[in-house]
Amino acid sequence: MSSSNQESPAQRTGAHRAHGRTPPEGPDALGGSGGEQPSQSPPPFRHEPYLDGLFTYCLSVLCDHDAATDVLAEVLAVAERYPGRCPDEGDRRAWLYALARWACLRRLAEHRRSRAGAHSARRTPERSDAERAPQEYRSGTGSAPGSGSGSGFLDVSAYRRTELARLAWPEAAGTTPAQREALELAVRHRLGVPELAAVLGTPPVLARELLAGAACEVERTRAALAVVETGGCPSVSRLTGEGDGQVLLSTTLRAELVRHVDDCPRCRRVAERVNAAAPWPGTGGIDAALPLVPAPRTAVRAAMVRSGGRRGRRPGPR
Repeated sequence: MSSSNQESPAQRTGAHRAHGRTPPEGPDALGGSGGEQPSQSPPPFRHEPYLDGLFTYCLSVLCDHDAATDVLAEVLAVAERYPGRCPDEGDRRAWLYALARWACLRRLAEHRRSRAGAHSARRTPERSDAERAPQEYRSGTGSAPGSGSGSGFLDVSAYRRTELARLAWPEAAGTTPAQREALELAVRHRLGVPELAAVLGTPPVLARELLAGAACEVERTRAALAVVETGGCPSVSRLTGEGDGQVLLSTTLRAELVRHVDDCPRCRRVAERVNAAAPWPGTGGIDAALPLVPAPRTAVRAAMVRSGGRRGRRPGPR
């Protein structure tokens, strides 16, 4: 799959349904100071063009707003700490995404170790979204976008759920974790095969094979979703339940639908008509317009300041 095939903004089915209402621009309001305007705008980030993409990638890996914010701050701090290692413009994006991947994998490893150690220690209750929210929202003095007075922390929680919902991609439900990561980088973040290979640390031929296999699974899922949309098969209706045509496509349901399409002559003919005009499976690229989540720039700056005090405790990437 070439990078030119990733550029089409068209999307045929499935992915747009799970995004829900698009959050307002400027998520810094969730970490602001109760409506006070700064007297002077802070200087722009050195890697400003990549911030939204990097934050979205971290959020897709960690599935937690605060953790993604901290990891993005760490990535930017490392990039500023080693300016001599930063490549030229052509390779800079892949370098930053590779840093983000390294930081996310380290964070996940630390989380697994802490969970393993929790079995031998007294369990501490996990904080709720309300407890993790900034103080001005817990006290009701702040206001998130679209919020009413005194209900700020509820809006913070809803906003963060909306962030995660924007990352939903039903058509990728049948991919392996490695294929899904390659898809995210190639389709949502528009990385070409050489950049993808650099981020994943694999030869380009293996990166291309990952994308080809993932494309096949996406095309099979699209065919199954097209069968669902026709509503002409009672067996499919029993699998998906009665509804308005919108299906919450889990991995298990996707496997059952694909298996049914393979076995049912009527549904197989529908799937063949859907794929008739498409290129050979795995060779045509993936057409999808997947959104990015705006990075909370104020919170990232604050996290960079906090990480500066911990710089000596944690080793950087080799």
